[in-house]
Amino acid sequence: MKKILVGMLVLVLAACAPDREEEAVTETPDGEAPEKPDTLHVWIHEEDDHIAAMEEIFAAYTEETGIEIEYAQMSAIDQSENIALDGPAGTGPDIYHIAHNGIGSQAAQNLAAPIELDAEQEARFTEESIEGLTYEGQLYGIPFVSETTALLVNENIVNELPTTVDELENIAESETNVSNDEYGFLADTTEMYFAYPFLTGFGGYIFSDDGDIGLNNEGTVRGAELLQSWHSNNWIPTSIDGEIQDGLFIEGNVGVSLTGPWNIPSYARGIGEENLRSAPLPELPNGEIASSFVTFKSWVLSPFSDEDYWAQDLMHFITNDTNNMEYYRETNELPAVTHLLEDPEITDDPLIQGFAEQIQHGTAMPNTPEADQVWYPINDALQFIAEGQDIQEVLDEAVERIEENIEMMGG
Repeated sequence: MKKILVGMLVLVLAACAPDREEEAVTETPDGEAPEKPDTLHVWIHEEDDHIAAMEEIFAAYTEETGIEIEYAQMSAIDQSENIALDGPAGTGPDIYHIAHNGIGSQAAQNLAAPIELDAEQEARFTEESIEGLTYEGQLYGIPFVSETTALLVNENIVNELPTTVDELENIAESETNVSNDEYGFLADTTEMYFAYPFLTGFGGYIFSDDGDIGLNNEGTVRGAELLQSWHSNNWIPTSIDGEIQDGLFIEGNVGVSLTGPWNIPSYARGIGEENLRSAPLPELPNGEIASSFVTFKSWVLSPFSDEDYWAQDLMHFITNDTNNMEYYRETNELPAVTHLLEDPEITDDPLIQGFAEQIQHGTAMPNTPEADQVWYPINDALQFIAEGQDIQEVLDEAVERIEENIEMMGG
C-alpha cells in the first residue's frame, strides 16, 4: 500500500473450500447447474508472486471443472476504471479484483453485481470483511485478503516489543539520534491511512451513522496532539514519507516502523529475517487498543458477465481454505477467513502474527463514494499539524473542504 491513500486501492476475489459444500452458488430453477462455459475471463494484479499463485489456483480449477481460465494483468485502479468501457463492450472479465473501499463507487455506477452468500458461507469470513463489501444492504464481492498496519521491529535495536504508546515513546526518545539519521520509531503521520489509529483512538471518527464528520472533534484533536508531539520532540521528521521511512529501516537505522506486511520481504532482506519481528499497534494512553484501517482485497462479479453461475463458482473456489492458505504462503497476504487467521501457521509466524492480531482490532475502511473526498484534505491537514500549525484550525478547514467536496458531488 505504498502511499495508498491517493486513490485507495484494490479488491481481490475470494473463494471456497476443496470440499465443495462451501461453494453453493445460484442454481437453475430445476436445481441443476447451467452448462459449463469453455472459458472464464479474469482480471488479476500485476505482481509476479501474485500471478504465480493465481496461476496454480486457476490450473486446479480447470482440472476440477474443465473450464479454462484466461486472465489479464492490470492494476486495481485500472481494473476499476476499465470495467466501465470493457464490460459493456463484451471484452471485460467475468470477475475482477479490487479493494473493498472502492466498492461503493463501483456499485453506484452499476459496475459490480450483487451476490448472495448463505449463512454458512458468510460465517467463514470476518465480520469486518463482510461489512466492508456491503453497500446499501447488498453484498458486492467475496473477501480474499485482509491487509492492515502494525509494527515491524528491528530486534538489533529494540529488545522488547512495545505494547503501549508510553513504551513506544521511550524507544523513540532513547534511540533517536537525528544527526546520525537514527530513529527509535517512525510512522508516516502525514497519511490518514497510518495516522487513523491515533486520530480515532480518543473518540474521533470519519463518519457517524448519521453521516456527520468527526474529524475535527475533541477526540480527533487529542489524537492529533499526540502525533504533533512526536514531531515537536524531533522523534519523527516533518518531511517523513513511506520511502524515507522504509529506506532508513532497511539500512538498520530504525527500531520500530509502523507499516504494512508488504514491507516484510524488503525489511527482512535489509536487516536479516532473524532480526525482524511484528507486533500489533500499542495500547493508547486512555487504555484503548489502537484500531487500524483494514482493507479487503476481494473478488467482484462483473454485471456484464454471461456466466454468473460459474463466475461465482470460481470466486468460491479461489477463496476456499486450501487455496486461501496456498495464496498466503506464496504472497504473505493474510486471509479474510476467521478460522484461518487463527491457524498456528499464521499465529506462530513472528513476521506476520502482529498483523494477524491487529486485524482483530481493525476497522474496515469506508467504502462509500463520499469517503473518497476525505483523504486529500486530511492528508494536507496532517502535514500542517506535523509542521506545528494550530490543530483545531487546520482540522476545521479540512472538514469544511470535505463537506464542500461531498456537496459538489451531490452527497
